Amino acid sequence: MRKGKAVCGAVLAASLLAGAAHAKDLGDILLKKGLISEDELKQAREEEKQKAAAQESLRDAIAAKIPKWLDMISLFGDIRNRVEGFYGDNYHAETRYRIRARVGLNANVSDEISGTVRLATGDANDPISTNQTLTNAFTRKPFNLDWAYVTIKPGKTFGLEPGWGQILLGKFPVVLARESELLWDDDLSPEGANEQLNLLESREGFLRSLRIYGSQWEINTASTNNDSYMLGGQAALDTAIDTVATWSMYFADYNFGGMNRVARTFLSPYTGSASANNCSAAQLMKDPSSTCYAPNPSQNTSLANSNSVVLSSPDSAGNRKINGYVNGYNLINFGSELNFSNPVGLGIPAGVFGEVVYNTQADSHNSGTVIGLGVGKAGRDWYHNSLKNPGDWALSYCWEWVEKDAVVSLFSYSDFVYQQVNDVHSVTQKGSSNITGSIFRFDYELFPNFQLTSKFHFINALDPAIAINSGTGKPLGLIGSSTLTRMQLDAVLKF
Repeated sequence: MRKGKAVCGAVLAASLLAGAAHAKDLGDILLKKGLISEDELKQAREEEKQKAAAQESLRDAIAAKIPKWLDMISLFGDIRNRVEGFYGDNYHAETRYRIRARVGLNANVSDEISGTVRLATGDANDPISTNQTLTNAFTRKPFNLDWAYVTIKPGKTFGLEPGWGQILLGKFPVVLARESELLWDDDLSPEGANEQLNLLESREGFLRSLRIYGSQWEINTASTNNDSYMLGGQAALDTAIDTVATWSMYFADYNFGGMNRVARTFLSPYTGSASANNCSAAQLMKDPSSTCYAPNPSQNTSLANSNSVVLSSPDSAGNRKINGYVNGYNLINFGSELNFSNPVGLGIPAGVFGEVVYNTQADSHNSGTVIGLGVGKAGRDWYHNSLKNPGDWALSYCWEWVEKDAVVSLFSYSDFVYQQVNDVHSVTQKGSSNITGSIFRFDYELFPNFQLTSKFHFINALDPAIAINSGTGKPLGLIGSSTLTRMQLDAVLKF
C-alpha cells in the first residue's frame, strides 16, 4: 500500500510538470513498464483534475472580491540617490547628498481617456527641481503634487481611428520634442493644456512620423484677467534610412505673455509705493523725510532668474523694486538629432544632436545653442542616455552657450548655474542664462531598471559684467569667470 501511494505521488508530480496535453507522459511510461496499474493511473489523474478545479475556483472567488476598477490602475515611479560636489578656483569645495523620490498612479478608464497623478519630493516653490538635500538633523522631507492631468484620445466615440492624437489637461510633464534642457528643465510640470496631432505614422520608408503640438500653459492667473501665459506650437519629423540611420528634427515657436506681472509679483523683493510707514525706526531717525517700499509677501526666493529686469528708482533705504523684464520673450526653437546604428562596424550605435533658440523680442544677448554627441547602447536621446538591459552603457558630451535673455531662466535647466564662494566672496548667478560650458555624461545599467550615472558640468559665466543682482540692481561682483566644476553621481531605480 505504501508503495502504491508513492507511485501515485510520482504520477501526480509528473502530471503537474508534463501536463495532460502530452500524448505520452511519465504516467504512460510507468504504466508501460508495469510499475503501476491502469486504475492507479486513472485515480492519480482524476485527483489532479479535482485539485486543478479547486485552484481555479479559488482564483475565481478571489477575483470576484477584487473591485473591477483596480484593473484600470497601474503604479510607476523612481528613486534617485545623488552625491553632488562643487569645485573651482573661486569656490570652497562643497559636497552634498540629495535624493529624489517620485511615485505615480495611472488610471486607464478606457482606450479614449485616462488620468495620471504623481507625487514628488523637493521644494514646492521651485518649479524646476524635485531634488531634496539631506540635511536638518533627519527631519521629514516634503512630498508635493507634481502631476495631475487627464489624457484624452478621441476615437470610436467620435468615429475616429485610434492613434491620431491626444489632449492633455491639468498639470503634466513637458511632452514636446526636445534635445536638451535648453528651454525646459526635465522637472518642469506646466499647467494648462497640450495637444498632439499625429499626421503620419509608418514603420517603413524614409518618412516615419510627423507630429504637431500645441501648448497653452497658464503661468499665473490674475483677478484682473491680466494673466501670464505661454502659447506655443511645434512640428516634429522623424525619418529613417533603412536600418543604417535615423534623423529627427523639430521647429517650434513659444510666445510668452504677461511676464512683467510674474516679475513684479514673484521676483521683486519689494512692492507698492514708497511710504514713511514702510521705513524702519533706524531709517526714520537717520532721515525723518524717508519713504520706503514695503517687503513683497509674494516674493518666491526659490525661483531662478538670470534674465534682465527693469528696476525702480531706489527708495530712501536704497532698495529697489522689480517692475518687469527688460525684454519680452518669443522663442524660436530648432533641434535635430542624427543617429547611426553601427557606424564603425562594432555594433555600437552613435549619434550627434543639437538645439538652438532665438528670442525675437530681445535686441541683444538673445540666442542659445547646444551641440552634442553620444555613443553606446542608448541609441538615441544622448542627453539622457536611457538604458534597458544590464550591462548596457552610453557616453555623451554636449556644449552649451546661453546668452542672458535667450530663454526664460525660470523654466530652463536648473543645474546649469554659476556660483562663486570663498572667504570674502559669495555670489550665485541664479539662473541658467548668461552661461556657457560643457556637460560630460556616462551611464551604466547595473541591474534591470537600475541605472548608474556620472555627470560633470564645467560652467563659466558668459559675461561677468552683465551679471546683476535683481533685487538691488547692482553688479554681482563676479571675479572674472573661472570655471566651476559641478559633479553628480547618481543611482536611479525605476519601477
